[in-house]
Amino acid sequence: MEDLDRQIAELERQLAALKQRRAAGQTNAHPSPAPLPTSGPLPLQGIRVVDMSRFLVGPFCTQMLADMGAEVIKVEPVDGGDPVRAAGSNALSGESLFFLARNRNKRSLALDLKQEAGREVVYRLVRTADVFIENFRPGAADRLGFGYDTLRRYNPHLIYCAVSGYGQEGPHRERPGQDLLIQAISGIISITGWEGGPPTTVGTFVADMVGAFHCAYGIAVALLAKERLGVGQKVEVSLLDSLLALQAVEATTYLNTGKAPKKAGAGHGLVPPPYRVFEARDGALVIVAPSEDWWRRLCRVPALEDICRDARFASRESRAANDAALNKLLEERFRAKTATEWLALLAEHDVLAAPVYTYKDLFDDPQVAVNDMVVTQDHPVAGPVRVIGIPVKLARTPGRIRTPAPLLGEHTEEILAGLGYSEGEIARLREARVV
Repeated sequence: MEDLDRQIAELERQLAALKQRRAAGQTNAHPSPAPLPTSGPLPLQGIRVVDMSRFLVGPFCTQMLADMGAEVIKVEPVDGGDPVRAAGSNALSGESLFFLARNRNKRSLALDLKQEAGREVVYRLVRTADVFIENFRPGAADRLGFGYDTLRRYNPHLIYCAVSGYGQEGPHRERPGQDLLIQAISGIISITGWEGGPPTTVGTFVADMVGAFHCAYGIAVALLAKERLGVGQKVEVSLLDSLLALQAVEATTYLNTGKAPKKAGAGHGLVPPPYRVFEARDGALVIVAPSEDWWRRLCRVPALEDICRDARFASRESRAANDAALNKLLEERFRAKTATEWLALLAEHDVLAAPVYTYKDLFDDPQVAVNDMVVTQDHPVAGPVRVIGIPVKLARTPGRIRTPAPLLGEHTEEILAGLGYSEGEIARLREARVV
């Protein structure tokens, strides 16, 4: 019976893929050049993801998949749900903005996984799924009955993504993996901030975010391998590996020279000056001129010509050797005018420069609107919620923001019915507090 279920699920996926190709007007040779309407098929349409992840890294990964059309079923504890529903200091009508930012386009299934009947629901889901994702500490999923070796017995072609803090093996595998902890151990704090200053963290959840990108990348590659080779497999992503990959330039420099990068300060510890933030009379701006070509552009600005004639700054090497003196002169000069005035002068000579924005400046910038990077959703409890749009723009099968983050257990009954549970069976599950 289980084998028949898998065959039916596979045929349904193949049928969905054929329908998607037909709707997109594709042939085996070339896609039609006509633009696809916004109501057309989505690139991951027909892919079912069982999402048992929590907090930020896993949910952001599955939100990216959901934006591109995957059906994401978020499996949450029946009491309280994903802990991030209660996280953060800001909420709209009691709904956490942390949760709203990372869980759109999903359906919520609330289960008591300590009960056998709850675990059986997950096993039924897995039989019909393409992807399963969890971010428990290594070994916890096995103890709960949801390890890879267990679930692949229900679905040999399953893509199983396990997210951890430090890796599935090794001396740190049992440690809790949280964004700030990974920032600390990854070395990124050691190159952030100012020389002689206190340790400084990155101003966003950088480990979670980069880890989520790697999860989505790994799952997409595994799905392609499944389509081409017919294999399911386990995908492992750790936050530590993700932050190491993010620091590839700095780490490769250290590994091959033994020299640790300087703290970035207002620029970058490995890039010669000028490459940093400068304060103006009001506001601040960024100047990028480490190469000879970009330096010459800066030197064409009349108000900076005398600094450029200084023999200490005649070459890239001499500017690096005298970076403190150069930056001090430029700092003094830039404080003589407003940021707006400087940016206008620099633009005349095609100097690489940009204003330093606040969030208000950023979201007032028309480029953000042109890029559709702020979208308003109507949430049944929180009301209108403005969220960040989809950064990857596909020309023919673009992703879409369709539904807001779900309420806890909002879709439990329809998911159970889709798995073949009768009304009576669903009622008994509710009575037993399984759902």
